[in-house]
Amino acid sequence: MVIRKEHALALMRVREEEKNQAPTCQLFLKSEEPPYLELERMNLLRQVRPLEYALTYWGRALANILDDMVEKKFILHPSKWDEEFRWLGSEVLMMIETAIENDDIPGELTEKELEKRGFIEERKVEKKGVFRTVNQYAKDIYEIFKNAHPRLIIDRELCQYIKEMPAGPAESSMLPAGGRFPILMGAMRLLAFSVPTSDIYSLTPLGREIKAACETIAPTLETVISEDIMDSLERAVYEGFEAVTDEEKEVLFQLALIDDEGNPLPAGEHLLEAYRIWKERSFKPVKSINVEVIDAELLRGIEEVWKHNESDPSTLPTVDELVHYLFYKPLKEYKHLLEYYGRRLYQDLGYQKKEEIQKKFGEVKTVEELFKSFYEKGNQWYEKMYDLVQESLYTLESFNLIRAEEKEGKKVHYLTEFGKKVLEDMKTRGIREIPAVGVKAITVTNKEFAAPNVEWYQKGVEAQLIGGGEATEAGKMYAQMAYEIRRLPHITRFELQVLHKIPEKGFFVKDVYEQFDETWKEEVEYALNKLEARGYIDILQNEAIILTEPGKLIKRALSGTPEGFGNPITPLAVRVLEALRKVGTLYEKERKVRVLPKNFKEAMKLSGLDPESFERELVILRASNLIGKSSINEAGLLILEALEKLN
Repeated sequence: MVIRKEHALALMRVREEEKNQAPTCQLFLKSEEPPYLELERMNLLRQVRPLEYALTYWGRALANILDDMVEKKFILHPSKWDEEFRWLGSEVLMMIETAIENDDIPGELTEKELEKRGFIEERKVEKKGVFRTVNQYAKDIYEIFKNAHPRLIIDRELCQYIKEMPAGPAESSMLPAGGRFPILMGAMRLLAFSVPTSDIYSLTPLGREIKAACETIAPTLETVISEDIMDSLERAVYEGFEAVTDEEKEVLFQLALIDDEGNPLPAGEHLLEAYRIWKERSFKPVKSINVEVIDAELLRGIEEVWKHNESDPSTLPTVDELVHYLFYKPLKEYKHLLEYYGRRLYQDLGYQKKEEIQKKFGEVKTVEELFKSFYEKGNQWYEKMYDLVQESLYTLESFNLIRAEEKEGKKVHYLTEFGKKVLEDMKTRGIREIPAVGVKAITVTNKEFAAPNVEWYQKGVEAQLIGGGEATEAGKMYAQMAYEIRRLPHITRFELQVLHKIPEKGFFVKDVYEQFDETWKEEVEYALNKLEARGYIDILQNEAIILTEPGKLIKRALSGTPEGFGNPITPLAVRVLEALRKVGTLYEKERKVRVLPKNFKEAMKLSGLDPESFERELVILRASNLIGKSSINEAGLLILEALEKLN
């Protein structure tokens, strides 16, 4: 959906003819027609005859809004707009959508752009003050966008353009020259641009399937894709040749969409998926995943220890063994981990010791020496190192990259198939952080009409997830993984502190930073990164933060948890919770699951943990007020509900 000056004037012209009782608007020159054809693709006009157009229901609604906004001086008359001014487009619709999702508050990033288009008003909220919000015009236009089903017609020339263009995400400067093709693609919701000023573009889910079809279709006809062709294809494939006419069958053969037996060829398969998306308009939620450098090193460590196990069966990837593997090697081998170590030391010791910590990095040779320098009392330095490794292992398990199991009475760690894929990527492309927003730069394009903002795109490029005008093989792998992994709830002490600061709506990233001392900005950024990857928050393109349904449940469940607790909920504790629910009895009125003492052994077996780990996770669950002596309480049930919603 794209409305520039020429489209607005065309709409108003057809509206004026309608007011004058004319059945249609008659064009005199073929050169006048492009904006009218684009409006027809948007389902705002309908073509009655060649060069004759009338308003659709949604076109009339939009024309009325435009008339009203001009009359009430919310916006200048379209005749006074700049030629290239986009009053509406994917970027504007996403600005409106993200504001609506955030209690109508657009935020600093998008407010000025929306104001240029007449979509901002001031609203007084009792006891909260005055807010600048999107107005009713913006909401009404968003409703038109949600309800006006676009047309889909691709001719041979446009098909060739789509075939040759990079799929994105990419900088808009990478779009090949194509005259009006980008506008036409926006009209049919095949191509989207970034908030707030269209710096980045990407094909939409529908656009990607159309591109895949264009790459293998035989462009033997003037129109290569249309609603009629897709309908014929669907009937031929699912109902058989008897369901289509000979003429329809011939078109499908000519375009190389089906074979002689009615089976879809590659172009046909993609076109069937495009037809499904076009008809159903059902789209994936936006998901992500995050891997820090220490997580990647531990994946490598687990593999190395298992290799050593082949010659020394007594060596197993327990937490202690992984501490030895990761921290007792020369510091110079882990330059990429210095930032991570520094962050963790700053968090414990305070940013006022930053210079002292950085100086120490230049003096010591091993991480052991580094930690001994700052945790000298008793055996605290080893405990701290152990906690760091254990926390990372929890994170890896929460993302289904490893699984802890009992072996020979010990808790040992195995790489899952997903973990093996991540490790292979790290070996191929180097140990690096995979930021949640970098992955999200790819998965946000699964929405109907959206592209990533510039910051997300740049993070994706830096992490080698995006390059050459589209998602890389690594980017595609992590994006796919974000949807396929089974997530287990996990949250650290600091992440919980940050989560507690975030209300359900009406908050922005900058508001979170303001809740903490400015020296903690880096730590808060990492916490937000993890909270989004875990699925507890959704950071929108306008930098608003929305609590997800699982996030609301986690926050509520842990509202009574002491803040000094290192990991208030761990994936292993969730496995114990699941096992207890299976062996217990639910009491609906009390909102509890009662577990008989004799059933705890069965629960331990179901959890897959060794006795020591099982008992340790029980301690965590009780300290976090999720279970009592012999029951799962309401808070624990909320965690299990969050688990279901995450997956």
